Amino acid sequence: MPRELGKFLQLCVGLFLLTVLTVEVSAQPPAPETTPAAAAPDLSISGIQLLRDYERFEKSLFDVGEQLRRKDPEQAELLYRARTQSQEQNILSEMQTISELLRSQNAQGGKIDPQLGPAADRQKEVLARMKTLMRLLQSQDERERVAAEIARVQELLKETNRIIARQKDTRAETQRGKNPSRSKEAQEQVERDALKLAEKIDEQDQERKAKDADQNSGVPPKEKPGEKSPSGEKSQPGGDSESKEGEKSPSEGNPGEQGEPNSSESPTGEQSQGEQQSGKPESGKPQSGKPQQGGPQGGQPQDQQESQGAEDSQKTVGREELEQARQEMQQAIEKLEKEDKDGAVDNQDAAVNQLERMKAKLEEILRQLREDEKDSYLTMLEARFQNQLKRQQHINAETIRVDRIAAADRVQQNHASQSDKIRKEQEDNALEAEKALHLLKEEGSSVAFPEAVQQMHQNMTLVAARLSRGDTGQTTQVVEKMIVETLEELIASLRQEMQKNQEESQKGQNSGEQQQQEPGLINQIAELKLIRSLQFQINLLTKQVGTEVVEQTSTTPEQAQLIRDLRVRQERIQKATYDLSVGRNQ
Repeated sequence: MPRELGKFLQLCVGLFLLTVLTVEVSAQPPAPETTPAAAAPDLSISGIQLLRDYERFEKSLFDVGEQLRRKDPEQAELLYRARTQSQEQNILSEMQTISELLRSQNAQGGKIDPQLGPAADRQKEVLARMKTLMRLLQSQDERERVAAEIARVQELLKETNRIIARQKDTRAETQRGKNPSRSKEAQEQVERDALKLAEKIDEQDQERKAKDADQNSGVPPKEKPGEKSPSGEKSQPGGDSESKEGEKSPSEGNPGEQGEPNSSESPTGEQSQGEQQSGKPESGKPQSGKPQQGGPQGGQPQDQQESQGAEDSQKTVGREELEQARQEMQQAIEKLEKEDKDGAVDNQDAAVNQLERMKAKLEEILRQLREDEKDSYLTMLEARFQNQLKRQQHINAETIRVDRIAAADRVQQNHASQSDKIRKEQEDNALEAEKALHLLKEEGSSVAFPEAVQQMHQNMTLVAARLSRGDTGQTTQVVEKMIVETLEELIASLRQEMQKNQEESQKGQNSGEQQQQEPGLINQIAELKLIRSLQFQINLLTKQVGTEVVEQTSTTPEQAQLIRDLRVRQERIQKATYDLSVGRNQ
């Protein structure tokens, strides 16, 4: 269901982008005209329609989340986080403001000048927020897709390496020249293995193409919002979203054709377009099982170029090099039949070179996929911690409010009952922290991040235990403040890493070392900062417990347990620092 809601939001983004472009064009100074200009359209009408569509979308996030809460809690949680993020970013109110800025008539029907400049600036900001929300909704499906694609490319790379090794062995045997017949049989076997790999790649590409076509079959591909359909009616933003809520998903339509491209599109498409620009295979022969495809020609219509690009996106990189390697193998077989050893060796060397090129392209795609997987993972974690931060800030505010109740009035104002209510909220947040901790341990590339989340979870458990006793005092509030600080630092580290990845992607600054290593969750400097923060927190909590102990004649069992817990935490930080120094997260 989040996939369908993500597609509906993608449709809203596409329609909103069209409005942004329209406003920017309208804001340009008019060119001199000899004939009177037609009346400018009231752009606020489109803004109001988009606002209504988005209102239905935001409501659907909660309604569908409620439906999935029992049978699929993870999906429901994703929808709740998306709705919370949408409300926190005030997308609806911003869209309302934009609509007001675009008004060309006042309430009395008089003409007024729309404020196009401020409206365009606000539109760009709202568009960026929508795209962030769309990435969140698609994050789970995108992670699954990328993980499956990584497994597929890894398997292809494994088979490619196997064929390269066999081809090199065959070449060495041919070079020795002791038994040409045996060399020919070995070369034929390698060529059959290459053919099987080519057929496997073609079959996978066809399956991917059919799957994408099935997912994007909701709307005629060339129909755009605002354009006339074959029936003569204009397509409306939001498609069938006017129907009763709950009866239809608001995802009907094909947002992939409406403005913003689908973020789940395989990165292999970009590489295969690069192949098209490099030209045809040397032999000029088409690939087996599928016609040869060249890049878009300058004289082709735009829709044919778009169709060509979509088809290229389904091709696995390196497929052309594999076909050329097979052709070199076939020529080597023919020369071995004629006992032309030197000519056969030349063809075998060329086959190895083509296979190495294929391997290099597969390795590059694998690196890109792992970066995409990391970006999706960072986005998911950031949204999770943002939700926890909001909950924790509410818990902290309630703790302070309840603690301010005078001692004489606590029984009358149900101090214990209010503390217990806060305890339940804290336990729920601790459960969310535990889920995040499991995800981080499964990911396994960070040392300080899981340790920070684990100590945050322990702090939440400690706060819940103190609240269960009605303790809303200074020590409880100190620990709650530490939880907020940890969440804020985790979010800052994730955002900094996402920003760095985005800048590197835009500049194309990927060194050879980065291509050989799997990217970690966050960089080492961020890890060290987290460890330093954890040490500061232990120091602060130790000082706070020490203050309590000095004011008493003896330590309570709870204080003694907390002191033991602080010792264990200090040992874990020491271990995490050592693991980071020796590179155990690499």
